[in-house]
Amino acid sequence: MSGATWGGASRGFALGIGTAVALTLGAYANHFRNAFHFDDAHVIEDNLAIRDLGNVPRFFTDAATFSTLTDHQTYRPLLSTSLAVDYAVAGGLDPVVFHATQFLLHLLVAAGVGLLAFRTFQRAGLDLDARWPALLAATIFSVHTANTETVNYLSARSDILSTLGILGSFVTYLYLPWSRHGWLYLIPMLAGALAKPPAVMFAPLFLLWIWLFEEKLSLADIARPERGDRIWRALLRAAPVFVAGTAAFVLVEAMNSAGQDYGGVDRIGYLRTQGWAWLHYARLFVAPVGLTADTDWTVVQAWTDTRVVVGWGAAALGVMGAIAGSRRAATRPIAFGLMWFFVGLLPSSSVFPLAEVVNEHRLYLPFVGLTLASVWAVVWGARRARAAPGAESSGRASSVSWRWTAAVATLLAAHAIGTSVRNRDWRTEETLWADVVEKSPGNGRAWMNYGLARMAEGEYPEAARLFGESVARSPNYPPVHVNLGIVTNRLGDPVAAEAHFLRALALDARYVPGYHFYARFLVRSGRGPEAIDHLRTAVGLAPTYADPGHLLLQLYYLLGATDEVRRLAEGILDHDADDPVANELLSDSPGGVPPADGYERGLALTNEGSHLDAGLAYRAYLAAVPGDLDALLNLGWSQAQVGFNALAAVTFQQVLAVRPDDALARNNLAWVQERLAARGELPPTVPGGPPYNYRGPAPVGWGAASHIVSITIRPPRRRSPGP
Repeated sequence: MSGATWGGASRGFALGIGTAVALTLGAYANHFRNAFHFDDAHVIEDNLAIRDLGNVPRFFTDAATFSTLTDHQTYRPLLSTSLAVDYAVAGGLDPVVFHATQFLLHLLVAAGVGLLAFRTFQRAGLDLDARWPALLAATIFSVHTANTETVNYLSARSDILSTLGILGSFVTYLYLPWSRHGWLYLIPMLAGALAKPPAVMFAPLFLLWIWLFEEKLSLADIARPERGDRIWRALLRAAPVFVAGTAAFVLVEAMNSAGQDYGGVDRIGYLRTQGWAWLHYARLFVAPVGLTADTDWTVVQAWTDTRVVVGWGAAALGVMGAIAGSRRAATRPIAFGLMWFFVGLLPSSSVFPLAEVVNEHRLYLPFVGLTLASVWAVVWGARRARAAPGAESSGRASSVSWRWTAAVATLLAAHAIGTSVRNRDWRTEETLWADVVEKSPGNGRAWMNYGLARMAEGEYPEAARLFGESVARSPNYPPVHVNLGIVTNRLGDPVAAEAHFLRALALDARYVPGYHFYARFLVRSGRGPEAIDHLRTAVGLAPTYADPGHLLLQLYYLLGATDEVRRLAEGILDHDADDPVANELLSDSPGGVPPADGYERGLALTNEGSHLDAGLAYRAYLAAVPGDLDALLNLGWSQAQVGFNALAAVTFQQVLAVRPDDALARNNLAWVQERLAARGELPPTVPGGPPYNYRGPAPVGWGAASHIVSITIRPPRRRSPGP
């Protein structure tokens, strides 16, 4: 039945396909509500660009739209487009929709594995129905426990899309012969490269296919001159694919942002370590235990290290096995699968150093090859056992079939259960990073992320301890110093907190969250003018990062800087037309509070110590009721608390210009004038004087010193009941 086709599927085979899909759905049924993790923060959660489908054309022209971190702004427009569609369908950051898309794409990849396996197994020339082993390959890939990271980690959709591009080109070439005219089968590969460059590995994989299955060459034939005509024929047929793949790779790399950085530095040390990494990956295919979202591997320092010798020795054995398997048609699928594994690892596990020495989502593409090789090795081995002399008469053939069936069922059940269990580790940030620090205790980033999860639960002392563990392992990692600044301030030590923020910025002057969170600290410390400069830097580095843009917009609104509010809000809305903060501030209704409620809301926020939000509420109220002096007085209080003392002085003088006997306004004016004098600033003295003009930040630290005020200071005035 070697000529069987998918179109001729029997009822039993259709049932088999349904069972495979049901098994995969059951394995992943508990993952759809899993949280966003890791790079999802800057690629999805904080990224304004994916919140508006109108940005789709920009994704193809500006890599800065991919991430809010300058060193992660790689050119992946197809990935960004898929995330923007998810955001639009979900109406926000509902992980269910994102995970549903991820799962459906994974099913498509599994289907591609099955279709490729079918054609590959047919080429072995054995008289058997290749549909069933092909279906087995697709099912193993779809439920394999090691693939859970790629399916759960939404930013790793790039690996799924690029793998789908490779499989799509193979399926198009093999099943649609007309696509070979004009090289139309290259379209999926080119699309996949727009999600992640490894899609261009279709070129060497395609050459392998031509070499092994169409020219029927062995891998050793490269050294045989008598095979020269077939070798050249294979090379010429693959040449256009290499040209297209090279062009796609060059384009994608050229489109990356200038600050983009893959993070690796030691090229030779990285290469030295990869032999051991390849063996580790192969082990995870056979026994996917000890999976971790972020390893603590480091570069191996010496070529004589046992891990280097064993790893590269195992890789050599793998290549030798592929060469041996390529000599016979019956075992060429094994050779093809083994070489696919090695070729698939080259982009991330060779001479191109990445920040992490190993990473589990890098297995996704290589595991396609190992799946093909392992399934066919079992089928071929079982076939030989059944064909052994005397097997039929002794009943051993039937025994082999039953043992093979039982082993397959057990394997699939084990992977499905393992996948379901592993999905639970990805449930929340806390469950994921608790698992990582247990399995990768040397990973400083893992300790930091676990600390973030605990800090989100209000466990500040424990978070500080975990951040300390992170610093002990990664002392020069900017994010952990930012988070130490946040938690140290929460624990009541603002001086130490500021030192941590400044340390983070000293380590990386382009680390955008460092500027944002330091600015938040400055605003809450009553040092708003300093915060503005840091926020301007953050917005300049990452205009699609929502949070610093929102905070800067609020400070501009508090200042009454209408031109700056309009320009910044229009810039934000240019990326996300539905951005709530920009729309609300442009409509003079921050927080969605109707202006009529602004006064009472401002008082409530003042009592909570939320002075910026209180000032926004008063400002919105005054836009509707400009003559309300009580609201104007309270606005001045909020401005002073945020650190805009000169502006507050003007505001208090405006109250006194109309109500000169207002003791509260006079006391508060004296207070801010004394603060200004202590800092060497000349306070405005003309009631109703010129608008406050921000001239840039004062030197760092000018607002840190405490100042004892000798006059009576009172909080904002409460209005008497009544209209």
